Amino acid sequence: MPTVLASSVFAETMTRKGFGIGLRLAAALTALVVLFPDPSARAADLTGNWRGTLDGRVGELTTAFNEDGYVLFEYPNNNGLVESIELTAPGRIQFVPPGGGLTTVAVNSVVKRPAGVSYVLHLGFEGVSEGYPDRRYVTEQREYALTNQGLWVRVISRASTYFGDEGESTGGPQKVRIIEGVLKRVE
Repeated sequence: MPTVLASSVFAETMTRKGFGIGLRLAAALTALVVLFPDPSARAADLTGNWRGTLDGRVGELTTAFNEDGYVLFEYPNNNGLVESIELTAPGRIQFVPPGGGLTTVAVNSVVKRPAGVSYVLHLGFEGVSEGYPDRRYVTEQREYALTNQGLWVRVISRASTYFGDEGESTGGPQKVRIIEGVLKRVE
């Protein structure tokens, strides 16, 4: 099974065509704790890379955390080089992915806990395909929490895709998608 960073899946998915974006993108993300949290966990316990599968996702997901327990978001710039940023506070990242267009990642909220972190993100891609505007947006709630079993991840995602000229675009909001699973630390 392929292994990719969550942010790499986002960047790749947002630049592809099709209504399957919400399904593919949701797997790169996370939202609420149901398993037993580890009460002795500290932020430093999240540090490093975690890998596993989420329900409904093909392949493995890898995500990384800094020493303070925040997600490291990696994305390709227009030169093909990988940039990395820590998602520690609300803010916005914009980049031109390979192939063109503009990708925006807006961090709406960050809630840090001793055994985890959660985010609300607004993700968007705007470009042109065959001369027509192509817009894709996703709102996500991601939750990461240390448990006795590993790193529990849950993603609640709602995607919208619009294709066409301003007067006659097609597409629109899609169903809410929830995926979750437990990742294991990569040594």
